[in-house]
Amino acid sequence: MLGNFDIFLPVVWLLASAGIVMLIDLFSTHPEQARMFNFFTALGGVMLAVVSLNPYWDAPAQLSMRGALLIDQFSVYLMVSILTGTVISMFASISYIKRIGVNLADFLITVLLAASGMLLLVVANDLIMIFLSIELLSFSVYVLTGMHGKSGRSAEAAMKYFIMGAFATGILVLGMACLYGVTGELQLRPIGEKLVEVFRARDGTQYMATFGMGAILIAFAFKVGAVPFHSWVPDAYEGAPTTVTGFMAVAVKAAAFGALIRVAVVAFPLGASPSGFFGDLGFAGYALWLLSAMSMILGNWFAISQRNIKRMLAYSSIAHSGYLLMGLASAGGNSEAYAGILYYLLAYTLMTSGAFAMLVYASSGGKDVESIDDLRGLAWKKPAVGIGMAIFMFSMSGIPLTAGFMGKYFIFANTIAAGGRYTILGVIGIVMSIIGAYYYLRVVAYTYFRDPDDKPVAGKEDWGLKFALSLTVFGTVFLGVFPQSFYSAAEQSVQEMRVEQQAPVVKAPAKDDPKVAKD
Repeated sequence: MLGNFDIFLPVVWLLASAGIVMLIDLFSTHPEQARMFNFFTALGGVMLAVVSLNPYWDAPAQLSMRGALLIDQFSVYLMVSILTGTVISMFASISYIKRIGVNLADFLITVLLAASGMLLLVVANDLIMIFLSIELLSFSVYVLTGMHGKSGRSAEAAMKYFIMGAFATGILVLGMACLYGVTGELQLRPIGEKLVEVFRARDGTQYMATFGMGAILIAFAFKVGAVPFHSWVPDAYEGAPTTVTGFMAVAVKAAAFGALIRVAVVAFPLGASPSGFFGDLGFAGYALWLLSAMSMILGNWFAISQRNIKRMLAYSSIAHSGYLLMGLASAGGNSEAYAGILYYLLAYTLMTSGAFAMLVYASSGGKDVESIDDLRGLAWKKPAVGIGMAIFMFSMSGIPLTAGFMGKYFIFANTIAAGGRYTILGVIGIVMSIIGAYYYLRVVAYTYFRDPDDKPVAGKEDWGLKFALSLTVFGTVFLGVFPQSFYSAAEQSVQEMRVEQQAPVVKAPAKDDPKVAKD
């Protein structure tokens, strides 16, 4: 089937299921029956998408749509993370979406469209497909953010996200135009090869190429919520429906990092710099170093003072972006470093999805959990829920026997092993992770060591939410106790990308080169 059709089957299944859900909702005469039928139709589409990934696991990289898509094991690993986050969000939303007055069919269709854009983004192999995938993803997430029609904050968050996203998209297109103007290529591999020639020639065009690389990095930094392009994150996370926030936090981040890794590895030459200012790091390495350091420091710093738990998790997400950027900045051709990033993305998907699902479960009286005070004594009302919340917070803070601990270990170890300036970055990450443990453990303290209130715990009959929580708790613990198989799969997935696709290294010319003296 893969050889006969020049299509990407996982996306076909998602789009087909979205279309079926739309038709069912349009022609149904029994809304309640159609509601659950829509859910299982959407779930079936996601499951078929997962199954259709199976032939790609052991197969070599395959081009599709005339080279616009490149499906390899690296993208398959990321797609599993994205689809996992999608399934968890869908299960957690069965009753929650109805409670806030949103049609489940509308929610499922938009989630499936967003997931389609995410899958296309991680396999995009040229500039046009990257742009189209980001637009499909972004507009779907904008709609999801403002889907809570009865909430003014939801509409405000969607508008802010949309306006800032439009600016980021404009910057992305500007960067792509610069790279196309310099190289005359659209596909990533040829762009990387031409950029090597541009930076070696030192004829003045390297400045335009550097500007293009910088603009693309800014656009991706916006998508992953890295400082200083993070201002949309707290407002969007707070205003969006809670399950949508969980979906945004994990699936969007996984897709954006997947595309950023591929672009950085394949299209941006290592050591490329318009002048000697950036040293051995090159422009891209220097920019990633700064983005990582600022995101870790400011993300944790602002999270400490937050009383609103969704804003706290928003700033926490910014800090996690810093940890991931640290791994990318220090990778430098090391397959183990890229494997650490992929493992961390999978761990982050499970523990963050679980944390937001737990907030839905803790909601009472039809009102979302807003403050940390709303979690007082939760462990005494529902011991299992208290244990689950503790596991998620322990994992985010990096306590052993959790997925978060192993993810941080892989990234920190590879960063420090890279030496030089990266050792400083690794030390910053370790210190910030210790500081971050304070506000994570504060949540656990409120659930166990504060007197409970008299509000009932909602969600007793919500089987979908219970399933989502069970899946995320089990996955967070399992990845922490048995990390090697997942890490080995991640390392294997990046081998092909590193060997087959990496752009060459730009070596500095000799000091007596007249072009260097002129520059």
